[in-house]
Amino acid sequence: MRRLVFLGSAVVGGLALLQASAAAAQQAAAPEDNMTLFGWAVAGRVQAQVAPDYMGAKTYSVGPSGSLQFFRPGTEPVFSAPDDSPSLQVLGDRTLSAGLVARYRSGRGDDDALRGFDKIDWAIEPGIYAEWWPMDGIRLHAEARRGVHGNEAWMGDLAADAVHDDPRWLLSIGPRLHLAESKFTETYFGVTPADAARSPFGISPYSADGTFTSGGALASVEYRWTRRWSILADADYERLFGKAGDSPIVARLGSRDQITAALGLRYAFGR
Repeated sequence: MRRLVFLGSAVVGGLALLQASAAAAQQAAAPEDNMTLFGWAVAGRVQAQVAPDYMGAKTYSVGPSGSLQFFRPGTEPVFSAPDDSPSLQVLGDRTLSAGLVARYRSGRGDDDALRGFDKIDWAIEPGIYAEWWPMDGIRLHAEARRGVHGNEAWMGDLAADAVHDDPRWLLSIGPRLHLAESKFTETYFGVTPADAARSPFGISPYSADGTFTSGGALASVEYRWTRRWSILADADYERLFGKAGDSPIVARLGSRDQITAALGLRYAFGR
C-alpha cells in the first residue's frame, strides 16, 4: 500500500508540475526544438502501471513503466499504441512502414503463489514490425520477435486500432492477438516434476507443449497539454487460451483474465 501511495503521489506531483514545465518548454530557445538523440527525434513515455505480478497471476502490483519511440527529426511521431514494442522506423512513410523493435520481459521470482517453482530470468525480445494505415483512423500493426536469455522462443503480436486524432485528443481502441511457439508456453506455463514436488499446493506436473495464444483489447487516451507534453491513460484486457490457460499456474493458482492499466506522461523532442 505504501508503494501505491508513493507512486500515486509521484504521478499527481508530476501532473501538478506539468503546466509549469510545459510553459517553460514553450519559452525555450529555438535550438531546443532541434535537439535529437544520435540524429533521431524521440518521444518518451513514463507511467505508473497496475499489472499482474507475472503472466497468469491473479495478484497485482503497481510499478513504473515506460517506452521510447524514435522518428525522423522535423516530423510528427506516428500513433503508437501503449503495448507496441519500442521501435525504430527504417522503411516507409506514414501509410506503410517497417522497422526494428525490442521488448523487455521481466522474469518470475519468488511469488507466494509459485513457491517451489524455479525462477525464470528476464528476457530481451528483438525483432521487426510492419504497420499499415489502410484508411484514416484505422491502423494495422504486426510484430515478430525472438527471445534472448530468459526465453528462446519466436513470438508474434497482431493489433488493429480505431484512432481518433485531433490537436488536443488522441483516442484509440482495438483488438489484440498474441502468438508464440511451444518453447514460450513451456517456459512460462509448464510445471516440471521438481516444481510440482516442491509446491505446497498439491499440483501435478504439466507439459505446456502447445502454441501460446491470448487475445483481448486495448483502449488508450492522450491529452496533448502542449506540443511536447501529453497526459496518458490506457487499459488492456487479455484472456489466456489453450495450453497456457489450462496450466495449473493459471487455472488453479492464477487467472486466465489479465488486466493492465496505466497513467503517466509523454514528452517529445526533436520534432
